[in-house]
Amino acid sequence: VLRRTPTAINQVHAATDKTTLVEAEVYRWYNLFFPWSRGMSSRSEGAIKPLYDALANEFRVVLTDGQIMSRADYWERLWGLYGKRAGSPESHITNLSITALPGDCFLAVFDLVKDGITKKKVDSALMRLDQTSPSGISWVYVHESEHERALA
Repeated sequence: VLRRTPTAINQVHAATDKTTLVEAEVYRWYNLFFPWSRGMSSRSEGAIKPLYDALANEFRVVLTDGQIMSRADYWERLWGLYGKRAGSPESHITNLSITALPGDCFLAVFDLVKDGITKKKVDSALMRLDQTSPSGISWVYVHESEHERALA
């Protein structure tokens, strides 16, 4: 039986606020990455560094090809992606699910889909509250995968 004590209600509100931060970070990241990868932003460190600054020091990513990258390696990849996806349709974040975990950590799982494209990316990200990160959230681990999807 869930009792609605003031403490329980405050815990739910605090978790909701944190989940909202995580959701905002997922969208913030993509809204910086999209113009960078399409060559629509300035080719300056300031345009892309906020993405790097949101990566935890121990950050790791598994790319769709199975390659595993550290934070430093991923910075090189990000820098090299400037304008490389020019003309590629915009991705839409769908099916975003955020699960609160112990230790102010969160698991975010979401699809990235493009209109008219049958492949979709499914990303899962371990994130945590981090006051040193620009958004208050840092990315600890990301696993990208690619799958076929049915077009309606």
